[in-house]
Amino acid sequence: MKKIMTVFLLTAGILCGCSGARFIFTGTPDHQTIELNASDGDYAESDDFSVGKDRTTVISADLSSGSLQIEFAEAAVIMTDPDSPEDVIIGNTVETVTVSGKEEKTVDLPEGSYAMLVTASGTVKGKIEIGFVKK
Repeated sequence: MKKIMTVFLLTAGILCGCSGARFIFTGTPDHQTIELNASDGDYAESDDFSVGKDRTTVISADLSSGSLQIEFAEAAVIMTDPDSPEDVIIGNTVETVTVSGKEEKTVDLPEGSYAMLVTASGTVKGKIEIGFVKK
């Protein structure tokens, strides 16, 4: 059993190391997080999420290097069948924000569904917290 687990962990480590960019998106209805270790020009898209009525979007960066451009794009969510995954169509960019270092920015996004389109500038390492707080 130990041998199988060792082979599995070694294989997982090699796959993670070869993938290059690493963007991990997690979230709840009131909060999104991006953990990243990416190189210049690396790009990723988040799953869809909703911004409620009368909410302000607060973006808090904690990056040790580089910067990250975040585009908040409209997301049309189409449910065809409850047993099938939803289809998400990415629309127009509503707001673009670039963060670096330890900074905080605030933007007002209209109520609706969104996806984040992120692009790294330089070697970007760290974490970005995005909260949707009542105005």
